[in-house]
This record gives sequence, C-alpha cells and structure tokens, in this order.
Amino acid sequence: MNEETFVRELERHADHVHGAPLSFDDVRGRARSIQRRRRATAAAAVAAAVAVVAAVPAVLSGSLDRADGPDPAPPVPVPSAHTAVLHDQVVDLPDGRAVHLDPPPDEIMQLGFLTDGRVLTVTNGGRDLRVISTTGSAESKYPVLYNLFTVSADDRLVAWLDPSGQVQVLEAGHADPVQMAEVPTTYGAPPTIDAVTGSDCANGGCTVLVADGASTFAATTSDGYENLRTKREFRVNDISPDGRLWAVHLMPDADHELGCAGLYDPEADTLVARSCTADNLQFAPDGQHLLSAFGENNVMVDPAVLDLHLKTVTDLSPAARSTVVSRMAWVDPTHVLVGTADVRTRDWVLERIDLSGHEEVLAGQSPGPDPERGPAYVFSD
Repeated sequence: MNEETFVRELERHADHVHGAPLSFDDVRGRARSIQRRRRATAAAAVAAAVAVVAAVPAVLSGSLDRADGPDPAPPVPVPSAHTAVLHDQVVDLPDGRAVHLDPPPDEIMQLGFLTDGRVLTVTNGGRDLRVISTTGSAESKYPVLYNLFTVSADDRLVAWLDPSGQVQVLEAGHADPVQMAEVPTTYGAPPTIDAVTGSDCANGGCTVLVADGASTFAATTSDGYENLRTKREFRVNDISPDGRLWAVHLMPDADHELGCAGLYDPEADTLVARSCTADNLQFAPDGQHLLSAFGENNVMVDPAVLDLHLKTVTDLSPAARSTVVSRMAWVDPTHVLVGTADVRTRDWVLERIDLSGHEEVLAGQSPGPDPERGPAYVFSD
C-alpha cells in the first residue's frame, strides 16, 4: 500500500464526511422553530415559528405524532428520507428503525445504510466493513484496504477495496458482494473509489469510478474497465441521481492552488459550472441543489446550499461566532440536517434547515466532544 495515497484518501473523506444514522427515543424534547440571520437568497419568507413535540426518527421519516398543541410543520414524505443519524451508539434509520452499535460514535469512521435495511460501519483502526442485518442481530464482515467505503446516491450500493486492491460492490437485496474487473495500479498503489452507481452488479450493470489518489481515471464494472478520457483532470465527489452530472474537484492550477469545484457533463465531456469558492459538492436527492463546504480541523467552513450554477441559495453558517458546523447531509430535496457545536461550551444541537434558512431544532442543547476531535452526531454517507 502506498502510504501517501492512503493518507490523502483519509483526509479527503474526513473533509466531506456528512452522515450517519441516530436514535432519539431517549433524546425526546421540544422542537422549536427559529429563524437565524442567514445570507439566504431564497425568496419565500418563513411563517411564524411553532413549537412541536418531536423525536428525530419521526422527523426523518415524516411521521409526527402529537397529542395536542399547534399543528407541526409539514412532515417530510417517507420516500424522500435520505439520511440516518448516529448518536449515543444508536443508529436511527429513515424507516423508523433503531439499531444499536457497540463502538462509541467517536470510533465510527463511516456510517451508511442500504435500502434493504442493512447498516454499514467502519471504525477507526478497524480493517473490516461491518454489514449489520435489518434486525441488528447478525452481521457480515469484509476486509477493507483503506478503511473506507463509498455508498451510491440512491443507497442501493456500497463499494470498497479488498486487501488485494480489488473493487467489491454489495447491492441491496443481495447477500454477497460482486467483484469488479481489475483496474491497473498507478504510481505503484491500488486505486481509490470515488463513486458507485447502477444496479444488477453481477451482470455488469454497476459502474465504479476509481482514482489514483489525485484524479479520477477509470470506470470499472464486473465485465471490464475503461480509462476515462476527459479534457481536464478532476476528482469526482458525487454523481447526480439521474447520472447526467458529476460534482467534481478540479485540479489546482497557477491561479487556484487549492483547486476549484465544478459540475461536469460526462456525455458531452463539458464543464457546465465552475466555482473556486465551493468544495466537496454533494447533490440533493432530486439533483437540483448541492451542499458545499471546506473541511478544516474536522469542521465545515463556509457551509452552503448551491444551485446548479454553483451560486449560493442558502448560507448555512451559524450566526454565533463560537458555533461551528460539524456535519451536514440532505434529508430530502429541500431540507438539510446539520449538527452544530459551541466550541466554548461543547454543547451540541441537531437542526433541520430548509432552503429559505428556516430552522427546526430537533435535539439539544446536549453535551458532547470537542468538535475538532469528533462529532456527537454522525450522518450516513
């Protein structure tokens, strides 16, 4: 294994890690709506805030039970729930299930789930991808080379490299992973995985984009691989739900030493949007907006929602100078889940924010770790 490639890949995932499931049966409380002063360009004004009693799984799944009090905000439809959350060793999934995990949250390096209900984890220092059953009572383990995995945008596929450097893909509804065609190594190191998409992996229907630690250079299926021939080098961050656009990080040049972000049309081999004030782009479930943030010291700098021209729709930066965004992820096409922490008090808050900047506080204030050392709320990839 090439150490430099491994370190680069760990840093890349740490920069944009954005999700994991969580359970709040024991973290119930009053959810209150607040409006922060945000630099939001969304047009609609937000209605007066209302207080509702809610638990996080109910907010994620769109099921809000209330005995009395004012009407709650419109629920999130069940099919659009996109993110699971880990808190206090419990993963709350969008379907309402809660799965207990043995390792504490600060040991979970990544968390994900498949649409068939299985939960995915990799721990710090671990060398296995754990695939936990729908009941949480059984699990499979697969050795991983870089201690990392990549989940598809529709949560149907998870891809990783085994210790020999072979790409493996596990598909929802299938018990065993499928091995993709071998990709040549570059610089003497195995490839890294940037994205996975498709279905019916055993019959060549899944595609995995692989990189050499610097740029995305090939696509592999179970039938074979192809080298990518593009007009310029980039690293793929995400693929739109319809597959028509790739969110990419453009290689640094003389004018931009840290590189820029862009949207790339693979069919036309054309960059359709570019911004040097955005990074780590992640598509919304409907592909119409993107999350952007720079990673620094395990927190997110300049977090924002962007449109497809990479212009700011909503600035997600907290109003208080002492508060930082630790993690964020799409809940549905119009709502973002955000975990924030006060660096002075180490009090953590979980919020749901819409495109106008309107916030619902789902949980908090609750004590947690130093945000630069790790998150209290982990969101699923």
